[in-house]
Amino acid sequence: MLRLISTLRNKGLLTPVLLVLASLFILSLIIILGQIFHQTLQNEMAVQFNKQQLLLAQQVAINIDGFIDHVYKDISVISRLPDVAAGSIGPRARSVVENVHFHLESDILVTIRIVGPDGTILYDSSAPGREGGNLSKEDYFIKARGLRRHERIITELLGPAGLPGNAKNFIIAAPIYRGAADREPSFGGIVLALLSMDGITQKYLAPVKSGTRGYAWMMDSAGTLLYHPTQPQMVGKNLFQTDTSCFQCHRSFDSEKKMIEGEAETFGYYEAPGGENKVAAYFSIPVGTRTWIVVVSAPYTDVIALMQKSRMFYSFLIISIFVATLTASVVSIITYTKKIKFEEKARHLENQRKLEQEIVIAKNYLENIIENTKTNLLVLDREMLVTTVNTAQAKTLGRSKNDLIGKSFFRIFSEPLRPYDGIPIEALLHKTVSSGNSFEIKEYPIAGLQPEPVYLDMHVSPLLIAGNISGIIITSSNVTKRVLLEEALKKYTVELEVKVDKETATSRKLEQQVLHSEKLAALGRLAAGVAHEIGNPLTSISTFAQLLREMATDEFTQSSLDIINNHIQRITDIVRQMSTFARPDSSNSKLVEVNDILRSSLDLMRLDKRMKSTIEISTNFASGLPKLLLDDGQISQVIINIILNALDAMPDGGKLIVASGQSRDDQGRDAVAISITDTGTGIPTDSLAKIFDPFYTTKEVGKGTGLGLSVSYNIVKRFKGDIKVASTLGSGTTFTVILPILTETSKELSNGNNEHTGR
Repeated sequence: MLRLISTLRNKGLLTPVLLVLASLFILSLIIILGQIFHQTLQNEMAVQFNKQQLLLAQQVAINIDGFIDHVYKDISVISRLPDVAAGSIGPRARSVVENVHFHLESDILVTIRIVGPDGTILYDSSAPGREGGNLSKEDYFIKARGLRRHERIITELLGPAGLPGNAKNFIIAAPIYRGAADREPSFGGIVLALLSMDGITQKYLAPVKSGTRGYAWMMDSAGTLLYHPTQPQMVGKNLFQTDTSCFQCHRSFDSEKKMIEGEAETFGYYEAPGGENKVAAYFSIPVGTRTWIVVVSAPYTDVIALMQKSRMFYSFLIISIFVATLTASVVSIITYTKKIKFEEKARHLENQRKLEQEIVIAKNYLENIIENTKTNLLVLDREMLVTTVNTAQAKTLGRSKNDLIGKSFFRIFSEPLRPYDGIPIEALLHKTVSSGNSFEIKEYPIAGLQPEPVYLDMHVSPLLIAGNISGIIITSSNVTKRVLLEEALKKYTVELEVKVDKETATSRKLEQQVLHSEKLAALGRLAAGVAHEIGNPLTSISTFAQLLREMATDEFTQSSLDIINNHIQRITDIVRQMSTFARPDSSNSKLVEVNDILRSSLDLMRLDKRMKSTIEISTNFASGLPKLLLDDGQISQVIINIILNALDAMPDGGKLIVASGQSRDDQGRDAVAISITDTGTGIPTDSLAKIFDPFYTTKEVGKGTGLGLSVSYNIVKRFKGDIKVASTLGSGTTFTVILPILTETSKELSNGNNEHTGR
């Protein structure tokens, strides 16, 4: 490298001007590459953001489509009611319709009407005063007469009075057919639901936010704007019939037309209000004879705002470097010019003084090197006498230079020198003089210089003068601190490894507990949602089953409906357990005796049919246990759930052992431990980690819901306790419930209750 620089300088290619030009070229290349990189990253960020918008638009569209389908299913159920099919609205039918209307209107404003075959309004959920009116001339009624059973009609958007214009509502209608076993079914009218477009948009579109200024809007396949949060005055206008007011915000509607025609991608860029570039994603759903297009858009500047700041900072930094480089280059050129003149003058003077200084330089050269170096230096002649020593070496040996010069090397030290790798130091030094070999001695201990041994790294090499070995040069460095530090570090490393092993075991245990708690919390929220979603259709099923039971005349139908009711009751029990798992009942805590809870639970279990005579019960309750602040009913539920599982694990009989005693929990707190041991079939190892998961069960279908241990685990956790399980396949299982001793309501327990109840 040095030879290349020298060659370029000699050829005049390494001048300041060329260096400046090369620097400017490199900086320009960096600026261009930086801009390309930022633009690429900026585009990639926009694509990723728009993919998220596509998922959002798809979800909103699916929700709207699902709600419309839900409304159709409900009015279809109404159309098949016996009273409605018969052309009359009796108390039972009215009760069912009002129940359906109540559930629908809790989400969005919905009006349900039942219209007879001649167009007479038999029922109106929103305005009973309209009952008796006639809709036979309405277009949708005329079209509905031609519908087959299980078909539906969805109208175009209608005005407040049910007429086109100022679109606010639309109608979903299902036909009513009367029929008997001996003739073809005849048209019996329609059941229609009048839905509010404003209600749908406010529920599903208005809450949508994308970024800081993004939102959702909707149009249909005819080009009519159905909803826009920032331009409500444009709702109802058509992009194929634009006027001057439409172009106050839009430069063109090409992107929207491509969405309608299906030519555009599901997401991309377009120019929107104010001519501002936006990223948009859309998703279409069929509604009647048209298609609704849900669009989620956000300003492009919001998406790349952070990258713009980064680009500005990068540009400022590059410009600053460019200016600094240019300034430094100018200064370098000026300095270089002055330096050339100064060097020419100095070279002229140097040639005059050269002969005078050669003797002085030769004399002081070695002395300066020896004295100014921090490395210990010791020179011996062939007789092993000290001829030269520097200050650093004298300081290390603890003696003056005058006291060392002329002395034998082996008499300098108060104690004999130790062999190195089994070889005496004298032999190594004589070998250097005789053969000219060099060698290194690492971490050599020398005793007698200080209270503690001094460790040196030494390099021994021959002293060559005119090609002859005239002595030995010994250079050394004091590494005592390093050696002592390494020894201390080794000792500390061993201690640290032991501590790390202990902390790692504890950390893994805590991590498993946290992961299990997070999993149960997530499953709790899922159970609450499932219970809520099952509850509404379950109510309708139960209502219709009861109505059919009352209307049934033959024994087979009544028996079948009784079976349906029994299964509905089982589903209701499961939903209730799911709700209990998601939101346990509020704690009614008080100071109680754990042994009393165990005795009462065992007394109750002795009456259970699964408590066979072949099962032996053994108890071992410790006396003098402190009272605990608990809800005795919930703790009893935990004990009974565990005992029931134990009984199921001993179908051929066995032994059940229930014990109590004082213990400590994982946090070192005083606690009461309850152990329940059975001699049953045991739990497989791969199932131990899952037994507290909701709905996990090894029992046969219909014999367990898999919620018992999950609910028990939640109850114990609410009281800051824990459940541990140990099992041997074929030998039995032991469940241990550990409850910390809390004798008064604490903030920690209160917070735990709030977490489980969802507050």
